[in-house]
Amino acid sequence: MAANTGHANSNAEPGIYRTPTGTASLMSVTSAASIGGRHSYEDSAPLHEQQQRQHHNQSAAQVDLTEIDETVVFLKSRAKVEEDYGRSLQKLAQHTLKSMDRPSPGHQSTQQVSWQRLVEAHETLASNRMKFSITLSEMSDFLSTYVKSKEAIRRKLRDTEQRYQKAIEESESLLEKARAKYEVQCGEWERLLLKTGGGKPDGALASAATSASGATHSSSSAITKTKNVGNAVSGIFGKHKGSTQESLERMGQEAGVKAKVANEAYKRLLQQTNSMRRDFYDVQLPKILASVMGLIEEVDQFLKFSLGKYAYTYESAILADAITLKPMDGAGLPGMVEMIGEIDSKADLDAYLMATAKHGGRINRASIPYKEYEMSTIARLYASPKRIFGVPLDAQLERDQQQVPLIIVKCADAVEAFGLQNEGIYRQSGQSSQVNKLRNEFDLDAEVVDLQVNSYISDINNVTGVLKMYLRELPGGLIPVAQHGVMLSYFPVEDLEPGVAASADAAATMHHYDRDQDLGLAQKISGMANAIRSMPPPNRNTLAYLLAHLDKVQAFQEFNMMNSENLSIVFGPTILPAGNNPANAASDIRRSAKVVRFILDNRRAIFDAL
Repeated sequence: MAANTGHANSNAEPGIYRTPTGTASLMSVTSAASIGGRHSYEDSAPLHEQQQRQHHNQSAAQVDLTEIDETVVFLKSRAKVEEDYGRSLQKLAQHTLKSMDRPSPGHQSTQQVSWQRLVEAHETLASNRMKFSITLSEMSDFLSTYVKSKEAIRRKLRDTEQRYQKAIEESESLLEKARAKYEVQCGEWERLLLKTGGGKPDGALASAATSASGATHSSSSAITKTKNVGNAVSGIFGKHKGSTQESLERMGQEAGVKAKVANEAYKRLLQQTNSMRRDFYDVQLPKILASVMGLIEEVDQFLKFSLGKYAYTYESAILADAITLKPMDGAGLPGMVEMIGEIDSKADLDAYLMATAKHGGRINRASIPYKEYEMSTIARLYASPKRIFGVPLDAQLERDQQQVPLIIVKCADAVEAFGLQNEGIYRQSGQSSQVNKLRNEFDLDAEVVDLQVNSYISDINNVTGVLKMYLRELPGGLIPVAQHGVMLSYFPVEDLEPGVAASADAAATMHHYDRDQDLGLAQKISGMANAIRSMPPPNRNTLAYLLAHLDKVQAFQEFNMMNSENLSIVFGPTILPAGNNPANAASDIRRSAKVVRFILDNRRAIFDAL
């Protein structure tokens, strides 16, 4: 081995030294990479003070910028207060001037002149406040822009500092890992060296100890430790002493190379880290500190300037108000006190009396006539509706001066114009909402209802529905109770028996009751004519009009499928209501239908006999 030459190897790598016996001085290797401690870093106390100073400067800069932010908020709020005050005062003054009586200039009283000038002074005060508000808004906007730009600079400086510190921390972390690896490799090399030294003869070991007598105390301890370990393991490797010794030496050489590589890496990272720290703490950090200090000084001066400008602007606004209220001497303008002092009440009264005497005329002492308020048509209808639903027929016809209710006339006209060919006319029901709407309109005033518009004729069943509703709610029915018994007597209950009634109905459909064995057709027509003749004129005229309309409807039965039988089923219980006896209600309804059908089939003969 090269370590057994007995001389120091002049070609040994930097930082690795060998003794004449080949044992490396680990203290020399370690001291080559260490300076008075763990690493050769600069004194950390001044650096810590620099970091603390930088932190305080950053905080101070942030505090100053926060103060400007607070100033911006104050100026914005103050500008809003002044703007609201100015606008309110301006609105009040303009409204007062607008509502003020403005006679011609030569006829104004002293009080009117003074009051007008006083209000105009308030308008000037409002204008001053508006200008002050605009100035404050401009200042706050400028301050806001300024603080944003300086905050960006402060953050850039902070980020730069943090970027350098992070790079140093990462480098120190890598250095710590390299140092740990270096120590592990050196420890492994040391262990193999001790094992290799334990295999030498005692003479050689003594010679090595003699030649190393000038070594330090730590080297002597290492040799003693090597001898003790060698004695301990000599028995283990006794049988294979030659081969084991060579293997240990080879492993020791490899461990030495690894220790050398780790040492170089460790020293290189140490040099890099110290270089980065020197650059940051000696060059970059002072620059950052100087920039932060300059930023703080600039912000402080700018804040001071801005507050001074605010104070000057505020004083100017107050002074402008004061000059408005009390102009300076020599301005030739009166103040508010002088304005009020110029009022001459006696002169105003004399001028008013003279103007009244000159232009006044005779006083009209006549009574004021009553003037009735002209209400709109719809309002009059709501105030005094002409109700027809549930109102006795004679009462409503007398009130409206009509022979037949207008609702029947208008509904019949609409059906004859638009619904004669509608299948199931009068049998089908309309929409309840539309029917109720029509009912309400008719109940206000039937004269103003126009059924010819599209909204009504689009569904003619709504018109027929309101007509049937009117007849159902007519008190006493269209045919009075006095005629009920007479008309129903011509159609006894016996004719309604099953089979008999069906055959009688079928025969009557074809031959108009010619097979009626109980009473002749002529007698029935005469009896019905007498009953109708005995009705009150309103009921008789309305019944005649309604039946004439239904006769027109059945004339189109090939289209609308509504013959006299179907129409009588719909209108029988409506115009001839059943009696009060519930037991006879079903038969009364059927008999009523027969009465209406008979009258409808023989309408001309019956009414010609009246």
